[in-house]
Amino acid sequence: MNDKPRQSPETLTFEAQKKPGGNARFASTQAKNAKNTQNRDPKRPRKVTRDYLMNYATWYLERFAASRARLEKLMRSKIRLSVAEHGTDPDEAVDWMNSVLSACEKAGFINDDAYAKGRARSLLRRGKAMRVIAADLSSRGIASDQIDAALTELRAEAEDAAYEEVRGTDPNIAAAAAYARRRRLGPWRRSDIREEKREKDMAALARQGFGYDTATRIINSDIEELEDLLSMIDGI
Repeated sequence: MNDKPRQSPETLTFEAQKKPGGNARFASTQAKNAKNTQNRDPKRPRKVTRDYLMNYATWYLERFAASRARLEKLMRSKIRLSVAEHGTDPDEAVDWMNSVLSACEKAGFINDDAYAKGRARSLLRRGKAMRVIAADLSSRGIASDQIDAALTELRAEAEDAAYEEVRGTDPNIAAAAAYARRRRLGPWRRSDIREEKREKDMAALARQGFGYDTATRIINSDIEELEDLLSMIDGI
């Protein structure tokens, strides 16, 4: 027996008006969100001052390693927005920017030599070829003489870290082995699919900037044969 009380037609009509159906509620929510979005003012760019640029540079450098050129590029973007939005004098803003950059260099917050060497070392550990590392540093505004110095020091570090058996080996070969290990290519694949994936693994090393001979050496080796070679990477 059903003891649920019966509702009058008037009650049912009232409830239906008070509680719209699922689609109606969804449409109502969408309309409200769209209205709120339309009414929300877009965030205006900040007006650039020297203090603002200094605070921005400090905030950025506390979180990210950067070259002088990278930080300058970011601050120039802030200046362009301030000129367009607030009529900031562009020449005065550039003077502020140069003053901030000089202050950051004097304080040691920016050091392109140290940045280049640290990034080159990090990229080699990830298995990047030397010419790829050089291109990366160049794209970040590092001068060519600083790139040469960073790569020279990196080769020396790899030589010092290498086991006696592989002293004098090109670090590019060790980098290829490190990349294959990180991506589980060649000798790091399961034995039942290694031959099947050989050409694919060779192509992967080629895309990273390694030559055919280097790729062949790594993909055809066993892990035990590459352990000494990897000392050049793991020891820096």
